[in-house]
Amino acid sequence: MKPLPAIHHRIPTPGTVMKPMRIPESFLFTGIPALLLCIAVRLAIPALGNRTGWRPLLCWYLCGGLLVFIPLLAASFILIRRENRTGGRTDWIRRFRLTKPSAAVLGWSLTGTVVIGLLTWLLMQAGQRWIPGFSASPAFLRVEPLGPGEKWLIAAWLPMFFLNIIGEGLYWRGFMFPRQQAAYGNRAWILHGLCWTLFHFSFGFSLVFILLPILFLTPWIVARTRSTWPDIIIHGLVNGSGFLLVAFGAVR
Repeated sequence: MKPLPAIHHRIPTPGTVMKPMRIPESFLFTGIPALLLCIAVRLAIPALGNRTGWRPLLCWYLCGGLLVFIPLLAASFILIRRENRTGGRTDWIRRFRLTKPSAAVLGWSLTGTVVIGLLTWLLMQAGQRWIPGFSASPAFLRVEPLGPGEKWLIAAWLPMFFLNIIGEGLYWRGFMFPRQQAAYGNRAWILHGLCWTLFHFSFGFSLVFILLPILFLTPWIVARTRSTWPDIIIHGLVNGSGFLLVAFGAVR
């Protein structure tokens, strides 16, 4: 892959200066989404399932989308709007780090997907072998091969998939991470990975354990490329391929 130039932590946009986000503010902006996710997982999904009899995965699509990922997506735009942005569409694209990805950015994204996928598989094997009670997927995230007449679940999954990937991408890597980089430079990816890990803790230790490669390597790659695209590509390919391969019976 073509070497990337040195990382710059300020994004020069018209009329704005990147405000550093230090540890207390980082945990504030982590804690609120983490609380929403906890409410969705611990309260809303069981309540909706008991009331409707829907399968847990469908309850996750509805509760996760409405309580977590739509708010994350909306918060991304609201919080960046509060930075007093004076530019137009181009300014917002640059602030979210969504300018057209170069060949190097795409190379890092695809390489990262392969490495993260391999490390995730290795952690899953280790967990199943050495951690008592290890279960890589909570009940509400468990995907089974689709049976006759169940292809409609793909249509139900697509909006959730979009909101998950874009909502998290714009909030964590678009809004938070550049400000953490403004505060901590080359070390910011460690803080950011820790924040993203805390956000996922409602999923339980086993799932967080196997997510560690994506939780830390993704922000490292985003820092290297100064682009949010690797996050969207890696997160989308890992999550999307996992669901589709199981849903269509390619893997179990």
